[in-house]
Amino acid sequence: MRIVCQPFAQPVQRPAAHRYLAARVIDQAFRDARNPNGAPIDGASARAFLSGSLMLSYSCEVAELDLNCVIVRARTLMAAATLAGAAAPAPLKSTETLNAQKADICHPRSTPATGS
Repeated sequence: MRIVCQPFAQPVQRPAAHRYLAARVIDQAFRDARNPNGAPIDGASARAFLSGSLMLSYSCEVAELDLNCVIVRARTLMAAATLAGAAAPAPLKSTETLNAQKADICHPRSTPATGS
């Protein structure tokens, strides 16, 4: 048996639809993690996903997002939710950096403050 090594192989070019779907999966996880009115199982599943799961790593790779940036953003939002009185999120794990493009999820647009 012969093993072939390609150290300078080109990165996989995925169709735009795949990148869009992976980004939407990540976006939905953020929404589920922050939704106090959603099903508890959805929030727990989203927090587990956003804590650095293998599926998040793969989704970030497909969506061309920086994995560490997504995890840091998730930690920030979940910490804010905890301070606001929501259920405590599961602890987050650190993961290796993926070389990917920056995205809106890492640089959120400013949102208008809501009046209390």
